[in-house]
Amino acid sequence: MNCHQFLVAKENDELIGFGRIRKHNGCDEFCSLGVLESKRFNGIAKLLVEARIKIATQPIYLVCIIPEYFKKLGFVIVEEYPPEIEDKLKYCMSELVVPEKYVVMKYKKESK
Repeated sequence: MNCHQFLVAKENDELIGFGRIRKHNGCDEFCSLGVLESKRFNGIAKLLVEARIKIATQPIYLVCIIPEYFKKLGFVIVEEYPPEIEDKLKYCMSELVVPEKYVVMKYKKESK
């Protein structure tokens, strides 16, 4: 892991949230998002995601178990994705013990 991959949210010099972005050839992967339990439901995670979207230069993908949350932020479930994201999906399904179903999502920019 590289410290430059992380976006952080702080309050009074206390780390209260983070989001991790991995750059790949041809896409970015939003691969970690967390907020302290005591600070949740205040829009911090949304701000972290939106900050990354604003500066993205490549398509943004993520593998997640909570697609309803990311749909509200402009992501859509996709069936086709880059090989790096396929590798992440396979890793999550084989190595992580989470009962929910994983999906791949891509940020779909709104046309203006």
